[in-house]
Amino acid sequence: MKKILFITCSRIGDAVLTTGVLNHIQNATPSAQVTIASDPLPAPLFTDYPLLDNLIIFAKQKHSRHWFNLWKQVKGQHWDWVIDLRGSVISYALRCGRRSVWRQKPNDQRHKVEQIASMVGIPVTSPTIWFKHNRLEVAKNLLPEGTFYLAMAPAANWVGKQWAIERFTTIAGKFCETHPNAKIVLIAAPHERPMVQTLVENVPPAKLINLMDRHYDLGQIGACLQQCQLFLGNDSGLMHMAAAVGTPTIGLFGPSREENYGPYDGHFAETGVKVNTVIRILKTYDQLKAMPNFSHQSQDCYMNDLTVDTVWEILNQQYKQN
Repeated sequence: MKKILFITCSRIGDAVLTTGVLNHIQNATPSAQVTIASDPLPAPLFTDYPLLDNLIIFAKQKHSRHWFNLWKQVKGQHWDWVIDLRGSVISYALRCGRRSVWRQKPNDQRHKVEQIASMVGIPVTSPTIWFKHNRLEVAKNLLPEGTFYLAMAPAANWVGKQWAIERFTTIAGKFCETHPNAKIVLIAAPHERPMVQTLVENVPPAKLINLMDRHYDLGQIGACLQQCQLFLGNDSGLMHMAAAVGTPTIGLFGPSREENYGPYDGHFAETGVKVNTVIRILKTYDQLKAMPNFSHQSQDCYMNDLTVDTVWEILNQQYKQN
């Protein structure tokens, strides 16, 4: 029985993209025992993984002490395979039969899912999120069949990537007016409440399902996303989660590369049908980077030239296809 150590990424979106490796392991080696080491934030994505033997949650500490603490927990055994997608030094200090350690290649134009698969040495496999029965039941009870659910995630980990909440609000109102059988499923973290409050106050309560107030973990959020017919959001971890659970996904892009981080169309190669869509601002990422004051530390929004009309047209097209 193979024992595998899997060290995943610290951000939600990156962690979702690494699940393609776990998906491959489950298909290729269903008897494996997998220990997953994760930052606290994305850890709930992995709790229902069928091959999970141990979930080690390690939070960042000063002077990189978190790496030393992780090493102490995993050094006492021989691993058949160590997969380290954080590119840490400790992976080289572990006894193992096979070692795959992430190293970023400059100017790699492939999608991050494909980069990871190439580094690990496996076929490209779609990211996914696993749910136990109880999570699915909660989601089905909250979002019963018979209604068209449009999931919206207006936040992102940086204000530069956030399309204006007023525009999300306009889209939400117009969608509910145009499609009487539709409801908006709002997904945001509690600390993002001030940013999304405009939408909460302007969408009729009967048309809004506000997951922000339910304090679900990421695993439960993923199960709810799977019940939705369509997702609209910025480039974010929630966008990658929606794509991973198979919900047709529209991602709004500005200061990031969609070729690397667009919502991954995992089944496109099998079906020939693209279900995920990227809508980007007028400028390319390289054009943005060339702007004199461009900075990833800036508090400026780079999404302002993306109009409501543009997003509405594509959203309506996707609705008709679903």
